Amino acid sequence: MQNQSNTIAILSYVWFIGWIIAFIMRQNERPQRELSRFHLRQSFGILLIILAHSFVAWILHFMYLGFISNMLWFGIFILWLIGLMSAVQGQFKPIPFIGRWFEENFTFIR
Repeated sequence: MQNQSNTIAILSYVWFIGWIIAFIMRQNERPQRELSRFHLRQSFGILLIILAHSFVAWILHFMYLGFISNMLWFGIFILWLIGLMSAVQGQFKPIPFIGRWFEENFTFIR
């Protein structure tokens, strides 16, 4: 059912809990569609970037460079929003700059 695939794709962008729920739903999806797999990989990459940024932001805070952290957050938010909009529209549009890398390297997400 295409509607379930769209739901999984959208839900995968709802932070960590949404990603886990979407991943479980993907395992039970019959037949498994490429749209849900594609967006699980894209959103997993965004989650890893958010995790890495949290560490970098902590360091920047102690160096009194918090404004750089804020600019990075804004950029990450834009990438997340592009991915979410692509999922809502049911498109296979990779996240700019890094989406293709996510697709090639997160092959463990099936």
